[in-house]
Amino acid sequence: MNQKGLILFCSLFLLSGCWDQSLLSETKLISAGGIDYENDGKVISTVAVPQAIAAESGEENVANQIFSTSGFTARQSRLKLDREVSERLDASKNLVLVFGEKTAKKDIYLLLDVFYRDPKSSLNAKLAITKGKASDVISTKFEETTSSIGVGEYLRDIIRSAEESATVPEENIQSICPLLFDPGQDFALPYLVPRKDVVDVEGIALFSGHKMAGTITGPDAVIYVLLTGEKSTISMATTKKILKGQKENILNYASIKIKKNKRDFKVNVSSDGKISAHIDLKTKVVVTEYPSDKLGDEKVLKKLEKNLSRVMTKDATKIIKQLQEMNSDPFGVGRKVMAFHYPTWKKIKWSEEYPKINFTASVDVEIIGHGIIE
Repeated sequence: MNQKGLILFCSLFLLSGCWDQSLLSETKLISAGGIDYENDGKVISTVAVPQAIAAESGEENVANQIFSTSGFTARQSRLKLDREVSERLDASKNLVLVFGEKTAKKDIYLLLDVFYRDPKSSLNAKLAITKGKASDVISTKFEETTSSIGVGEYLRDIIRSAEESATVPEENIQSICPLLFDPGQDFALPYLVPRKDVVDVEGIALFSGHKMAGTITGPDAVIYVLLTGEKSTISMATTKKILKGQKENILNYASIKIKKNKRDFKVNVSSDGKISAHIDLKTKVVVTEYPSDKLGDEKVLKKLEKNLSRVMTKDATKIIKQLQEMNSDPFGVGRKVMAFHYPTWKKIKWSEEYPKINFTASVDVEIIGHGIIE
């Protein structure tokens, strides 16, 4: 055998090919998934598969094929889906996983277990809780999903937008995994409310252990994210009522954009074993709307800072009280007790102790800009 033949033989021998291949032509890629419980306890899995279709204009539109079935477990329902679909379903490119609210109020880990055990799972998929059923969200034809994007891209993008505006914390299947097994800290997920043609990211779903315990919605969700220590986002903004009884109602409000946020979080245990926690926020903001005007006057500016600090401190205190009533510890007070006061941690049952601790917050607002007027 000459040298050229020898090289060819060795190449054929070494390049034996891939034994575990997955052809795209034989696969349906899932872009969004939803999980609900039936009344009899069975698990309903609903998935959306984007399908490109040619339009008369020559451009490609996206149609969402929806498949749904039930089983005794999340894995069994997926296996049944595979048998009902002509091609093999593949969740490795899944973008978002949605749980119905009633389902999330049960042990959510029982449904996530399959995702952590499957090496092909899309662990960076966004997680969300929806009012009503997840199957309704996945199967609804929202206005934006009838043209160039599928339901998976649509849900992922609205969650990303809420993360950037500090309305919800940034989480995915992988990031909440350590918290599922952490006795000293809980987690929170985006809370969706479907409307006629859109889905609103209404706020945050709070968890106590593995179960959803309640929600924080509206402007309070921004304060919650600030309390987590989030330092910078693309558009962290809020509007606050700082006055009462003005001639025009609009004069009672001010809108601000948060530029910097510094958090000091301390947990202490006294000599008699009493636990206390305090979050101190120092926030630098730009005034984006203040109909009362006259911010060129130093006294008016200082008064506005004082009013904003007072109102935001009140909101932060209200949120902490809500968290304690829910027995949800997303800030990780228990984690700090465990790390720095372990003898105390060993003596207590955290689920009973947390709602009773002295937990306070304060917000100090500094205005560093107020537009080009004055």
